[in-house]
Amino acid sequence: MPSPKKSPLWGTNPHPLLTLDEAWDCIAHAVSHLDPVPISTEQSLGRVLAAPVPATDDYPIFDKSMMDGFAVRSADCQNPVTELKLAGVIAAGVTEKTTLPPGNAVRINTGAPIPAGADSIVRIENTTLSPDGLRVTIRNVVKPGAHLTRRGQHARRGDILLAPPLLIEAPQIAVLTSNGTTNVSVYPDIDVGIAVTGDELVPSGAPRAHGQIFESNGPMLAALVTQFGATPHSVGIVRDNPADLRSKLTSALRHPVVIAAGGMSLGTLDLVPNAFADLGVEWQFHGVQVRPGKPVAYGRGPNGQHVFGLPGNPVSAYVCAWLFVRMAIRGLQGHAVRPPHRWKAMLTREVKAAKDNRPAFVPARVWNTDADGLVVEPCGWGGSGDPFGAALANALLVRNDPTLVQTPGCQVEVIFISKEM
Repeated sequence: MPSPKKSPLWGTNPHPLLTLDEAWDCIAHAVSHLDPVPISTEQSLGRVLAAPVPATDDYPIFDKSMMDGFAVRSADCQNPVTELKLAGVIAAGVTEKTTLPPGNAVRINTGAPIPAGADSIVRIENTTLSPDGLRVTIRNVVKPGAHLTRRGQHARRGDILLAPPLLIEAPQIAVLTSNGTTNVSVYPDIDVGIAVTGDELVPSGAPRAHGQIFESNGPMLAALVTQFGATPHSVGIVRDNPADLRSKLTSALRHPVVIAAGGMSLGTLDLVPNAFADLGVEWQFHGVQVRPGKPVAYGRGPNGQHVFGLPGNPVSAYVCAWLFVRMAIRGLQGHAVRPPHRWKAMLTREVKAAKDNRPAFVPARVWNTDADGLVVEPCGWGGSGDPFGAALANALLVRNDPTLVQTPGCQVEVIFISKEM
């Protein structure tokens, strides 16, 4: 039998270069959700539900009208035209219980409780009120149960209305408040420390000397962390010297998740891995067979922090945040710890073969068509140092084997990175 294929070695002190699946498995085994906390319903938007929410009562809590019209007994309205006595009006919010006698109708508003004895609602468009307002003519045969909602039709007391893990958005807020739920159990907000390294970096808009560039990874990663449902905390630009590295990485390690961008490769000033190690971080992996993003690293801090070292090129940092950081944040929030979901789309133009066989994630645009469903086209993109071309993307085109040509019309995998498409 052939011997199993060994992972290639990489780094100054050679160590295995993990496959994507190995890196994902490593994170999945290390991440578990945080302990839930109580929070008011008003403050729960954007949080992840941690405990089931049972119905506190039947919903609706009374038989109610779904239309403006007339509550009737269907047995009274089996002819194409029926005239009934008008016994009054029931508006939404009326608390007095009433009974509808045979041969009568009651004018009723949408959402109002249906009187005992009535079993149908006739829409106002199918009726004519007499000039004196004492009688109403029904101009259709009425079926039992028309245009009304019975008590408990949507939910019964004790039914589970919302089950975890579930992101609380506007519809969930409507359910919670309709249920009278004033407090819910959610997973804690995730605080993420962000550090970016490099002597060449200056804040955006500040004066630049020759060889300096505006710092973009920090704001980009802060935006991504917010998009992932967590809270970013920047420690600022970290200079390439031991004192600044120790000081600012120590600040970043005050948070349960830490992202450092830059200084992770093999250059003379790639000091971040050792600086973190000196602070008690144990690296679980450093280097993954992926493009862009080969130098990505993941470790655990002295207090259990989840520490990510990302490459300094902006698109590499962006892709690695989507592939690795997001799954850790979602796992801490109570979701399943897994890589981003992939969708099928039809490729619109040829993607040439590459020499590098590492799985690649290419900025691309996806849109929906009537004829072909989802279609995808790679962006005009100049590589991991080109955030301008990548900014046109709303998805990542997945190239599991970039050494193969991908032809127009073939089915490919994509990862959505934007709600806009």
